[in-house]
Amino acid sequence: MKTKNFIDRKLPGRGDLTEKESLIKLASETPGEEFDLELGSTLLQFEEWKKDNPGGSYDDFLLDMGLARKKLSSGGVVEDYADLIDAYEKGIDVIEGESLTSYIKRIKAAERD
Repeated sequence: MKTKNFIDRKLPGRGDLTEKESLIKLASETPGEEFDLELGSTLLQFEEWKKDNPGGSYDDFLLDMGLARKKLSSGGVVEDYADLIDAYEKGIDVIEGESLTSYIKRIKAAERD
């Protein structure tokens, strides 16, 4: 009986697949990059939320959106973005016309130096 599979023989593999590994590395973000992307998205959501909730704080936004901070048992470096957002809203070290996202990136870059 004939099958619908028309493969008569197995073809030999080409290469050692290292090119595949490099492509996978190019396509994925580091955890830090992923965090920065997520933060940018969250900040945009906060700016939209703020329009409907002018008296609300960033902590209020996090609670309202179900994004409140989770406690991690392993510890590590904790950066309090709520404080940065509050400082931005108060105008502390803000450059005229600077967006919230740009402000946070600039402050974080200054802290690394």
